[in-house]
Amino acid sequence: MRNFNQDLPPGATPMTAEEFEGLLPSFITTRKDLNDAESKNNSEALKKYFLFKRKKSFRFELIDLFLIHKEMFGHVWLWAGKKRKTNKNIGVDKAQIDIEVKKLTDDLDYWLVLKMDTIEISARLHHRLVYIHPFNNGNGRWARFVVNLFLKEHMNSFIRFPEDELLLTTEIRNRFIRALQAADKSDYGPLIEFHREFIAPA
Repeated sequence: MRNFNQDLPPGATPMTAEEFEGLLPSFITTRKDLNDAESKNNSEALKKYFLFKRKKSFRFELIDLFLIHKEMFGHVWLWAGKKRKTNKNIGVDKAQIDIEVKKLTDDLDYWLVLKMDTIEISARLHHRLVYIHPFNNGNGRWARFVVNLFLKEHMNSFIRFPEDELLLTTEIRNRFIRALQAADKSDYGPLIEFHREFIAPA
């Protein structure tokens, strides 16, 4: 059995043998193959949501958020867009996923009513999506995708996340993980700073 749990970067989520059985392309035998296939699938989703003009604003609701994950990873994993069935080293209890996503979407509406700083909202949204961790894998990339949808809608901007470095054990990734861990303790400053550093006009 192919095992892509070896040499995981810090903060990455290991998968179970059952989850590995959901791998669709038979040609994938190494972690590089997997990263390349997922990146290609992600790029297709990016084109759909960011390069073509959408007729309607994106709805930050559970069904739409889950659909994004399916479109980002559906060519690689059978379980893409489906809630995880096991608890992980990070994330809320699997039985609480729907509840926590609903709380987050309600909070997002409230932050917007309060006219909170848009970058602070993006950082809070980012942290909560990662914290909930709804899927077997791909949660980080999905959270960053959703954050950029939010920023496109509300600032006509997006964050140029250094994706290549975030997939590996690098100082950028270590800094990013520390920022998320600080947000776990309600200190959003480092994550807000990270967002401000990499934001760019759409």
